[in-house]
Amino acid sequence: MKVLLVGDGARENVLAHSLEKSTKGYKVYGLSTYINPGINSVVKATGGEYFIGNINQPEIVKEVIKKVNPDFGVVGPEDPLFRGIADVLRQEGIPVFGASKKCARIEESKAWARELMWKYSIPGRLRYKVFYTIEDAAKFILEYGGSVAVKPAGQAGGKGVKVIADLEAYLTQDKREALTKSVNDIGSLYNKEGEPRIIIEEKVDGPEYTLHVLTDGKTTIPLPLAQDYKNAYQDGIGPETGGMGSISGPIELLPFINNEEYQTTYDIVKRTIDAIYKETGENYVGVIAGQMMLTELWGPTVIEYYSRFGDPEASAIIPRIESDFGEIIEFTATGHLSKARIKLNDQPSIVKAVATLGYPISKQMASGRKIVLDLDKMKEHGCMVFFGSVALEGMQLITKGSRALEIVAIGDFREASENLDKCIQYVSSDTKLIYRTDIGRTVEYQIEKAEIIRYSYKNREKRGILGVSADWSPNGGLW
Repeated sequence: MKVLLVGDGARENVLAHSLEKSTKGYKVYGLSTYINPGINSVVKATGGEYFIGNINQPEIVKEVIKKVNPDFGVVGPEDPLFRGIADVLRQEGIPVFGASKKCARIEESKAWARELMWKYSIPGRLRYKVFYTIEDAAKFILEYGGSVAVKPAGQAGGKGVKVIADLEAYLTQDKREALTKSVNDIGSLYNKEGEPRIIIEEKVDGPEYTLHVLTDGKTTIPLPLAQDYKNAYQDGIGPETGGMGSISGPIELLPFINNEEYQTTYDIVKRTIDAIYKETGENYVGVIAGQMMLTELWGPTVIEYYSRFGDPEASAIIPRIESDFGEIIEFTATGHLSKARIKLNDQPSIVKAVATLGYPISKQMASGRKIVLDLDKMKEHGCMVFFGSVALEGMQLITKGSRALEIVAIGDFREASENLDKCIQYVSSDTKLIYRTDIGRTVEYQIEKAEIIRYSYKNREKRGILGVSADWSPNGGLW
């Protein structure tokens, strides 16, 4: 059976690895913008073929379809989904693991996602306002004050979020000018004609986590939780990235999220799938994820949605699945997900991403660097390696400007973290490597924080005021 995999990052390397491991004997064909070493290895091992081209261009995808005639397709990244590449495959009569353009709007437009939640009374929703101009958004913040989160109104690679504390807007003129510049920077990340540019939401705080749910339009299956580490540097400081690491487990939970919260989150995502169908008239097929936060306001609270697997969350979740995940991907694409069963390795996993100097501030500085690694030694220490933004050029691995590698270890958090530290020693470059050593080592703090939040939102629940916020506008009505 032939499979066409579209995408070129570590997430797609994980999916390719799952297809290669399957007992179904899939022949994997790849379409990427560069030769990903991990995907290339799978393509060669399974007897497929690798095509290089723009993964966002429908005409290029159609050309590859004609050459391959795949039995089903897998679209990994969000941008091809936003541009309707999954629709292209379906129009050619090919089942595909990947949301349609209309369904992928749940990630592409944060404004649409919030509107959907309020229209269908989906729990875990935050109050929000959208702005079509940067000037109006800045004016709103400066005039009204209050604690808010300012974001691009559309997908911007997980970047651009600015949290503003309640008195920050009333400080010095320098602070006001800096705030205006910050809003301008956020607005520059998303500028789609006819769409709002900035969304402002009420600020909440708590441990973050992600639940991915597989769906074929009829059946849904929740996967284990994961937590992403967004900031570039140790202890959660520095600029936001696509994710410098992730943890998952034990079992289907995280140490600071209990089973009741897991089930509540699953219900939120299922209700979102239903709402998407009601709005678009199309079944959601693929994976949808709720990027969540445990808050005093709601308990499980939606920060945003993914219309694909998170990256690096996929590297934390999928290697823990002991079932034939390649077959599960096929079941999802072909409408037979009811046949699937998820069997887990109950132990946790940790992922650490490795990038080169310059990331995430300067893609140019982080590009064109050589990376060398000893895969055999890393395997001896129990680590798996998935290749991200790194290309095979001749016999060399050359960075493309983002996270080059995702290294995975399974075991209790201490053991897995120690194994990863050993494995990273076998990676070198002609420049400095950027990675975090604290991933998976702050679990105790998050457990304590979650307990405090849990006490507060459970009290709200008993009093019947779960999700109820007080307006803090000096004029008596912010939203």
